[in-house]
Amino acid sequence: MPEPLAGPPRTAGPYRLLGALGSGGMGEVYLARRTGAAAAGLVAVKTVRQDLDLTPEFRTRFRREIDSARAVRSPYAAALVDGDAEAALPWLATEYVAGPSLAEAVARTGPLPAEAVRALGAALARALADVHAARVLHRDLKPGNVLLAADGPRLIDFGIAQAFDATALTTAGLVVGTPGFMAPEHLEGSRAVVAATDVFCLGAVLCFAATGRGPFDDQELAAVVYRISRADADPATLAALPGGLRETVTACLALDPADRPAPQDLVARLAGPPCVWPDGVRALLAEHEEAARRCEAAAEAAVPAAPQRPVRPPLVPHAPTQLGNASGVPMQPVQPAPPAPRRSRRKAVLAGAVAFLAAAAIGVAVALPQFTKGTDGKDSGAEAVSAASPGAAPARVVPPYGNGAHNGEFGRAARERSTRPAGWSPWNAKLPGGAGVCVLAGETLVCGGPQGGATALRAATGRTLWSVPALGKVPGARVDTPAVAGGTVYVPGSGGVTAVDLATGKEQWVLKAPSGTFLNGMEVSGGILYVVWFAAEDESGARIAAHRADTGHERLWQTTAGDVNGHPLVHDGRLYLSSASTVHAFDIRSGKEAARRPGLMCGFLLAHKDALFCALALHQGVTVLDARTLEQRKVIAPGTTVAAAPVVGDRNVLVVQGERELAGYDAGSGEQLWADPVQDGRPLLTGDRALIVTVDRVYAYGLDRGGQQGDGKSYSGHPWSSSGASIPPHALAAGQVVFLAYRDGTVLSGYAP
Repeated sequence: MPEPLAGPPRTAGPYRLLGALGSGGMGEVYLARRTGAAAAGLVAVKTVRQDLDLTPEFRTRFRREIDSARAVRSPYAAALVDGDAEAALPWLATEYVAGPSLAEAVARTGPLPAEAVRALGAALARALADVHAARVLHRDLKPGNVLLAADGPRLIDFGIAQAFDATALTTAGLVVGTPGFMAPEHLEGSRAVVAATDVFCLGAVLCFAATGRGPFDDQELAAVVYRISRADADPATLAALPGGLRETVTACLALDPADRPAPQDLVARLAGPPCVWPDGVRALLAEHEEAARRCEAAAEAAVPAAPQRPVRPPLVPHAPTQLGNASGVPMQPVQPAPPAPRRSRRKAVLAGAVAFLAAAAIGVAVALPQFTKGTDGKDSGAEAVSAASPGAAPARVVPPYGNGAHNGEFGRAARERSTRPAGWSPWNAKLPGGAGVCVLAGETLVCGGPQGGATALRAATGRTLWSVPALGKVPGARVDTPAVAGGTVYVPGSGGVTAVDLATGKEQWVLKAPSGTFLNGMEVSGGILYVVWFAAEDESGARIAAHRADTGHERLWQTTAGDVNGHPLVHDGRLYLSSASTVHAFDIRSGKEAARRPGLMCGFLLAHKDALFCALALHQGVTVLDARTLEQRKVIAPGTTVAAAPVVGDRNVLVVQGERELAGYDAGSGEQLWADPVQDGRPLLTGDRALIVTVDRVYAYGLDRGGQQGDGKSYSGHPWSSSGASIPPHALAAGQVVFLAYRDGTVLSGYAP
């Protein structure tokens, strides 16, 4: 989804760049429009990274791929509009499709209905027929390379994957493709790929669209490759396909390319009524269209701003090819083996599988799924995700701490009455056993318990909807923060994570803690579940693992660290955790430690732009770290004893609650902007204002100059005696109201100024 570009106007050839669509190992993708042609359509411009060594061979191959892609003419494929292989930074422009990828749509709204899958398959088969007629092979057909437009799907990146990926790979005798969506002949190398290879990949894509799983999904990469080499699709996954689709998909996944149907045959098999997307997909279409409008409006305003890193697309399983290898690690070519005697095809496939694994082990030379910043990694505001059931209208999710950056910014939407739960009026409730952190998902407020578990309340009235107990309880362990994404609630417990349906609380799956460990932290970001397992009986410290959030059982990676604790923070491709003496940063794609900062502990860790802000209760000052290197930049408010979690957001103002005053600081320079004698408050941000939650009231303060704005809103009539008349440890804002949770189980909702 495009995000407006900051800074001075930028161009690529004759195109004005309007917004960032994504980035990868070899380049960036932008939303753009031809300069001086306001009536022209929007395009997606892909540019090569500035630091690459652009050899004459690269430019020659790039030019050939532009020519071949230009030859493709199909209403079911995003057409190549323009390109320049001789530019200082080669670029190409393709038709912009204002819609989600199939990967994003399934991750956020669930599998598509059978009728939509049939229409999807017929359109993609027509696209393949047109692509093959132009003597072009796609070679990387996967859910991320299928975009869903209002009038049907569009195939993207045909022939382009060869220009960007194969330049570095096939010349070294490696494999181009995406695990789980490759054909057996892929494993023999690029010379074995034929037109029927794309048909095999199409079968895998249709299986994913209808079930949410690829036909060869497995927890281990080696198992995926082995199953592909034998065309051994998972019987349970195929059985889940609706009648009619099962036979078509099975035919596409035949081991021998000669046994697979031609694209024209698939068009006949899948013929039916025109494509009608379910409600959830149509809502995503509206989101993408609105995002494009915001980018154009921002470009027209042309307000200079500080430069920012390119925004990465939402993190979803099987994400689009992003112009390079997924690992971010320089690819180390495997030298081709000497010529060998002719072997049987089966032996060649298995040998290719071995080469594939070797390539993955040393350089991840295949296009592994991209794990990058997701919508819940935005710097401000709440995110929109799907409602409790596939096809339902998206439910607006207001996560704890404001957003995925944990920086306390709830955005201006927190002051818009339209985002208030329907029929809301002030209420209070009491949860047995205590209350932890709460998250608002549409009309439902989900609150964790001090030792795990979760209770869902109707956000308008406080009435209990369902309750799920914690999976195990370890004395003294605090796992009080549930998560909501895609209509699923991720319920923490010392013994593991339970995924339940948001609407009903019905269990979907369970991820149990490994033997000898207990859950010490959890975060869901962009379709990935990150967990921190702590080993209590030995000195191995913590295990940090990433799992697919839709099933929980497919582990993507695991690593170890010291005695890290607290809630994981995922921001801009990194996962951050703090121990008693060190701050760690891990690459979210590989799990490898990317940086560490010894001698520092962060009780409050929040992200803002390219910086991390680290503070500790009852310690002085807020330490600012570089988010990439963890090098210390400065300490803001060095003489202030921090009394609550600091917040920083859209207005670039850091608000710090000290023991004697509330103060605002410029987040970049550290200069104090204002100070007010406010004691014992918890700040939240709502765009240009700070809400200060005290014992019995909520006050609004201006961010630019400070100062109270109007009278505070009180909670008179609520049973404060039960909460001990203390400041709530957790609060969130939405629709001119606040929701407060106390450790004794009291949960309140009242007006916000």
